[in-house]
Amino acid sequence: MSIRPLLKSLPRVAAPELWQTLFKGSKAKGQLRVSVMSEDAAGPGQWTRSMAMRGANKVITVEPHPSFQASLKTLQDASEGRIVQIQHNPFFEPVEDLLLHPKNGVLNDIRPQSWDNVHTDLVLAGSIPHSMQGEKFLQDLIMSSIEREGIFRLGRVEMFFFCYKDTIKKLSAAPGEMQRHRLGLITEAAMDLKTLYKPGISHFYLPYDYQLLHIVPHSKPKLESSLETLDFCLRSLFAQKSKPLDKVIKLLAPGADILLNRLSFDTNIRIKDMTLDQFNEVALKFDQWPLRPDTLHEDMILQERKRK
Repeated sequence: MSIRPLLKSLPRVAAPELWQTLFKGSKAKGQLRVSVMSEDAAGPGQWTRSMAMRGANKVITVEPHPSFQASLKTLQDASEGRIVQIQHNPFFEPVEDLLLHPKNGVLNDIRPQSWDNVHTDLVLAGSIPHSMQGEKFLQDLIMSSIEREGIFRLGRVEMFFFCYKDTIKKLSAAPGEMQRHRLGLITEAAMDLKTLYKPGISHFYLPYDYQLLHIVPHSKPKLESSLETLDFCLRSLFAQKSKPLDKVIKLLAPGADILLNRLSFDTNIRIKDMTLDQFNEVALKFDQWPLRPDTLHEDMILQERKRK
């Protein structure tokens, strides 16, 4: 599969001072910084250089495109071991095995820390492309933080990502807004978001509408049921997000309307107007329902086929 469209969708960062904003906002007090993707730009490596110059003891970049390897290798060779470049595409293939491999993982010198506080020695940073692959990467990252998988096995790792403005809106839209999306509710359950910086045209080779997003996982996810159950409920109900809950709750399963009388709020509320607490309540009652489908994923596939 060609990655040219993916590369074209990345922001092209030109101003190293953007990383000063990152380091001022960081809660980490340690000295290791990890970039999961170097920027796509002529002579890539500006993010990498900036992080190294700002005091990082080690910067690990993950960049797939062959055209950028020479300049990154030049940085790596001149860094005396502080910069490590991995040629890999994290948007198509998991990168955790490379970073956390038991024998030769590049993060093996980082010790796991308690989730009571933000990890003091590790930061994840990079660019999320404005594409389906980029959104899936972000979704997988959010899910992994809840389940404490992948890089989150090391602890409560904070993140700094350049994201396209529409993606940020999807993640942060409030109840009632048109952009309200199931991914935003999963994000709300998993982590805090804050837009640190809205760069101008002068910061990019091309005037893409990207913003610097600071993401900090919650010490404990805001869930009343399993992540699988909440995600199933959100996927099912957001298929009709402009309709009221009492009209579409049957999308969860035949007979699920029996749950309406067990909810503590007005069920005539539109799906896109519901809060996370209300979705958590629906998911909890659905989880407790004796007739709940045993295998939610397979049941969703069957429902999708019926609707088609």
